[in-house]
Amino acid sequence: MTAGKLRIILRWVHLIVGLVLLCYVYSPFSKYPAFCLFVKFIAVPVVVLSGIWVWKFVPINKFLRIK
Repeated sequence: MTAGKLRIILRWVHLIVGLVLLCYVYSPFSKYPAFCLFVKFIAVPVVVLSGIWVWKFVPINKFLRIK
């Protein structure tokens, strides 16, 4: 996988999971315990890690040795 394709995938993952977070904040879905657990333990870490990876793409890829 090329670095360009990886960056595009990371951006889309970041945006889509970010939309899930917006649903959690602005919709009545936050009343469901399963959705709360999903957001707290899966969505938030994915958004944070994908955001950092997109922000610091070159140093992280050098560390992971992705070409």
